[in-house]
Amino acid sequence: MPTFLYQGYTAAGKLRKGRVEALNAKEAREDLIGQGIFPRQVRAAGSGKGKFNANHRSILYRELGALLHAGLPLDRALRLLSENPELAAGAEALSAVGDEVREGADFSQVLARRLRGVRDDETAVLAAGESAGRLSTVCLVLADHLEEEAGVSEQIRTALVYPAVVSVLALVVLGVLVGFLLPAYDRLLSGVNQELPALTRYVLSFGNALRHPAGALVFLIVLASLVAGIRHAMRKPGGLFPRRRFRMPILGSPLGSLARARFARTLALLMEGGIPLQRALETAGRATGSVWIMNQVRVAADQVAHGSRLADALTGIPVLCEDLPGWARAGEASGELGSLMRHAARGHQRAWDRGLRRALALLEPLLIVGVGILILLVALAILLPMLRLNRGLLG
Repeated sequence: MPTFLYQGYTAAGKLRKGRVEALNAKEAREDLIGQGIFPRQVRAAGSGKGKFNANHRSILYRELGALLHAGLPLDRALRLLSENPELAAGAEALSAVGDEVREGADFSQVLARRLRGVRDDETAVLAAGESAGRLSTVCLVLADHLEEEAGVSEQIRTALVYPAVVSVLALVVLGVLVGFLLPAYDRLLSGVNQELPALTRYVLSFGNALRHPAGALVFLIVLASLVAGIRHAMRKPGGLFPRRRFRMPILGSPLGSLARARFARTLALLMEGGIPLQRALETAGRATGSVWIMNQVRVAADQVAHGSRLADALTGIPVLCEDLPGWARAGEASGELGSLMRHAARGHQRAWDRGLRRALALLEPLLIVGVGILILLVALAILLPMLRLNRGLLG
């Protein structure tokens, strides 16, 4: 039966809120009155979309997997989760998902439609687990994935605290120099009949442009356009960054390890769940987080569908061809493809962790050096005219 949300008052005048299942709103009101609650508002659940961040989705998947493993039906498990205070942001949406699942809809598709924030790779893995009858296992694995990603994000944020503080302080110093010291310095030098050094002229021109509202607006627009262009290039399937970012110094190798870990882990999960190899490959490609790799894996999946061996198909994918073909060849020979892929995923996850720690350790001194160079340039722009003037006076 559909779920209705209500607000009403008890005989003592206390406000009550909750959910009730009924065939229609009229029956819901009658049921509430029978419970001693005088309804003020009754409406069908699911009129809006809930927004779940990664932490909410991790809680949802883990608790849903536990409830399904305990033998509860999917719709009943969703109803229980909709009453969880930790998931209050999407409680109404979860109730609506349970109603549609009870009516025969696919859980993965309904969840993606009702909850904002559910990614395409999560939907693909949920759909594969649902069709294989291993939804509880898939949910627990997805929860592990999201928690690992959250741990990586927290590690990055923690490591960037000190560089961020240094950068902010440097920007404040540069702002004071450009906004207050340079104008006074410019007026002082205007009375000197001497040509300024090129660096000083450039810094003064940049400072004058930034102090003007139109110049500051143009600078912000250019900066925003540059950031948007980089993001677009990174997401474009045939763009430069989807291929070259795996060859970048310092970060390229860890990013490749992360992509291989996600691919191998997802492929192992789906293979152990009985998903056909072609479909498992396509889903694992989406789980890498790279559109370029996803397209390459889709081609490999077509090759497998036409009789090619998995190891041979993976050999043609640049990022995945380092060692995964060897694991795939051993898995096909032994019949333990899922187990060996899971072992490979753990190895690449450790490689990602080591590479990330090295990259973050190098980022701090590089950022400090970059900030120091900027401050040095401004300082030189101020000092060079004074040194030249002193030489002229002494000469």
